[in-house]
Amino acid sequence: MSAQDNNHPQIPELDIEKFRLLINHIPGVIYRCAGDEFFSLQFFSDQIMSLTGYPLSYFEENRSDGYLKLVHPEDRERLKKRMRHAIDAKEKFEFEYRIIRKNGTVCWVLERGQGIYEEANQVSYVDGCIFDISHRKATEEALEKSEDEVKRLALVAHNTTNSVLITDADENITWVNEGFTRITGYTLDEIRGKKLGYSLEGPGIDKKNHSRIREALDSRLPFNEEFISYKKTGEPIWLRADCQPLFDEEGNHMGFMAIENDITKSKLAQKQQEELVTRLTLATDSAAIGIWEIDLETNKVIWDERMFALYGYPNGTSTSLYKIFNSSVHPEDAEMMANIIGELLSNKKEINGAIYRIILPDGQIRHIESHAIIKKSESGRLTSLIGTNRDVTETAQVQEKIKAQNKMLRDIAFIQSHEVRRPLANILGMIDILKNSGAVSELEIFQHLEESAHELDHEIRNIVNKTNNLDDEAFR
Repeated sequence: MSAQDNNHPQIPELDIEKFRLLINHIPGVIYRCAGDEFFSLQFFSDQIMSLTGYPLSYFEENRSDGYLKLVHPEDRERLKKRMRHAIDAKEKFEFEYRIIRKNGTVCWVLERGQGIYEEANQVSYVDGCIFDISHRKATEEALEKSEDEVKRLALVAHNTTNSVLITDADENITWVNEGFTRITGYTLDEIRGKKLGYSLEGPGIDKKNHSRIREALDSRLPFNEEFISYKKTGEPIWLRADCQPLFDEEGNHMGFMAIENDITKSKLAQKQQEELVTRLTLATDSAAIGIWEIDLETNKVIWDERMFALYGYPNGTSTSLYKIFNSSVHPEDAEMMANIIGELLSNKKEINGAIYRIILPDGQIRHIESHAIIKKSESGRLTSLIGTNRDVTETAQVQEKIKAQNKMLRDIAFIQSHEVRRPLANILGMIDILKNSGAVSELEIFQHLEESAHELDHEIRNIVNKTNNLDDEAFR
């Protein structure tokens, strides 16, 4: 602590008291300090306590550096140099810097001052004032942050492929991005001033959807809807819109911001998919085909309603579908089915099929025609098995009857061929005896009779062969 320099002008004690009464009404700290190297304190107004949290006595006891110690370490040296430079240059000064209050909080202050000089141009003392500008600084930082955020949002809105539009509180469009122009064909100049939802009038509009949007806008509520809109050319498009109301810090409604995505392609694809599913459902229902899928990554099995009916179980039964299948397959067909499934899972085959028997819970034996394919990921990894089942019991029974009839025909043909060929063999033998005996002179007649007998024998053999070659492969 340094004492006051008696060579410097002093403010009389009576004058200081009068001065203090005058300036204590100023919303800032008034000070006077000496022109020495420390700028030692001579006077602080009472506002110093509300600014720093320290009583005036603290600064009177630490005149040389009491206040300087409160200056933020990052600002202290810079403040000293700038103040000394201003004093030496006989300039007024104005600085913004931080101080640390007694409670540890940081406060931004603005200090203004100037030196008072003797005739020899030596600084006698420095007068100035210090104001708390923390609120202003906080506002500036918030504004800067807000402006930076707005710039980033504007950059995102400008470069996004989606449509972005902003309206005022009366739903009048005030701004759109390039994505909006690309999707709709309208420029900002063409669209500015139009009402939000201007393009929702036309054929194909869902009135319930339109009503929900209108209700949300009137109630200033957010909404997320899919709807048909119309381009500048009149071409309909599907849009998915996420619309949010905008409010200021005081809760006043400012307008709306809508982000719209063109989903026309996905909607068309969805429609095609639905049509395909409808046709597939019609086909499977007509043919009584059940559809199943096994997710190889989760081992989850999915059956449709027809599959449960085929295997004699109620739809959605809690019994494991693996257990239902394994317990239902006929024991004589179990190995065959295990081999077929193994060929699919080992990637030896990508599609396979078979007809096998199952035993229903009531003991009935049914014949099932099954087809399955494997599904792979882009990397070639097996992801699932998808297949169909169809009850072909009646067809199998008909085939068994046909196979039995074929066997019967073969047996009859075999027996009958022997019965027919026996007398024919006798005729051929008699012809041969007569030819060789020379008892008959008309050999031409015998030759013709012999040829006819051989032709008859050949036809009988053909009948037997064709009967024996009846193909049962189609029924296997």
